[in-house]
Amino acid sequence: MRLRATSSPPATVQADVLAVPIYRDEVELTGDLAQLDEASGGAISTALAWGEYNPLEHASALIDGGDLPAGRLLLLNAGARGRGAWRARRLAMVATRQLNGRGASTLALWLRDAEDDDAWSAAAAGAVAGTYRATAVYGRVRDTAAMKRSVGEVLCIGAGSQAALDRGAEIGEGTAFGRDLANRSANDLFPERMADVARELEADGCTVEVLEPDQMTELGMGLLLGVGQGAAHGPRLIAIKLPGWEKAADGDRLAIVGKGVCFDSGGISIKPAEGMGDMKHDKSGAAAVIAAARTVARLAPDTPLMAVAPMVENMPGGNAQRPGDVVKALNGMTVEVTNTDAEGRLILADAMTWAEREGATHIIDVATLTGAQAIAFGDQISAYFARPRDWGDRVGEAAERAGEWFWEMPLAVEYRASYDSPHADIVNSGTREGSLIKSAVFLSEFVTVPWVHLDIAGTAYLGAEKPYGPKGATGSAVGALVELALGFAPEPTAS
Repeated sequence: MRLRATSSPPATVQADVLAVPIYRDEVELTGDLAQLDEASGGAISTALAWGEYNPLEHASALIDGGDLPAGRLLLLNAGARGRGAWRARRLAMVATRQLNGRGASTLALWLRDAEDDDAWSAAAAGAVAGTYRATAVYGRVRDTAAMKRSVGEVLCIGAGSQAALDRGAEIGEGTAFGRDLANRSANDLFPERMADVARELEADGCTVEVLEPDQMTELGMGLLLGVGQGAAHGPRLIAIKLPGWEKAADGDRLAIVGKGVCFDSGGISIKPAEGMGDMKHDKSGAAAVIAAARTVARLAPDTPLMAVAPMVENMPGGNAQRPGDVVKALNGMTVEVTNTDAEGRLILADAMTWAEREGATHIIDVATLTGAQAIAFGDQISAYFARPRDWGDRVGEAAERAGEWFWEMPLAVEYRASYDSPHADIVNSGTREGSLIKSAVFLSEFVTVPWVHLDIAGTAYLGAEKPYGPKGATGSAVGALVELALGFAPEPTAS
């Protein structure tokens, strides 16, 4: 997709479609919206009067462009005002998605009230995301050429910069790569094959290291090995280092650690059959960190960044881990496994310890960790925990720049007693009350540097079609991780 910036008034821009955001409180047309309506010959007001579009109910409406150079108008529900980058990204996603399979090749997107570069970058990423087709991963015989058609050029109207659009487009492409990884089925993308995918990043200048079971045994990664011991496909630990990692040996270095459960049956503590097919998405954290590393390598290769992806299948095989087993973590702690379906925290614990030993000064882990997160926050907002909180502030600010919605939760270490074990240092699953918080408390035992835990269980994939995305992986956290990592990039030297 080509994205171009223009400062021309929306009423003068030539395109197949002009996308016009309308806020919830704009039941009467005033100001810039009234001016556009007048230039169109009343096309917008007529549509509102006829009930073709209602900003309180409809996501969008495609109407005739009237007297405008644009052939059609796409009226977009912009919701409430505010949240600039998030709203710009969402509107761009809806705009390009609503034109998929139609005849439009050029879209003019009027970015009302989104005048800074962060919003423009987020809009560019959203425009690319809106063209994503989950069915393209494997293809379908019934998909015609028309069904595969999408917008090829987007003109962004406003005061943002072309450089911001270019950066956002790269983030959008990286997010699509992560969505593909998360959407791939478990029989296609298992730990060994995810390692093969990671090795492809060597073409982007990255160094890729893959630890196999024998190496993990020698190191003492009992938690990671225990989760994967019942599966036919053995676990792997993938580490992707950008060129800037070694250059910053004496400075700050960021590790992004993603939960990579290629399929989560729950193990012996098996899940209900309903919805289990979605458990191929339990590798969304790993997909996000790999996609983010690939994107940052292309934008700023000297960034001191390492992506770590512990990859397993959690299966109820004859050699599967049992409730009551005691395993030893890489940091020396012993863990009593009381629930084999609380496996993500186990593999993250060993991976974070390893990342810290490799020299990470700051860590963020990304995981589809708890059903409690999805229940509490739904599919719009990701929850995070931080120690210390100023490191969490940096993560939250990166999410704002990327147009993602993160919300800080308290890291209440007072709940640590619920993990006490009579047989080990800690159990892997506490009581149900406050389980979202308690999962972070567990992870806090395995990291000593500044750390954030990001739970994307509700935001990683959509269970049904939405105006802004298809059923399946969303690429949650990729943009935020990229923005966070770019904050570690060295300042460019003057030539």
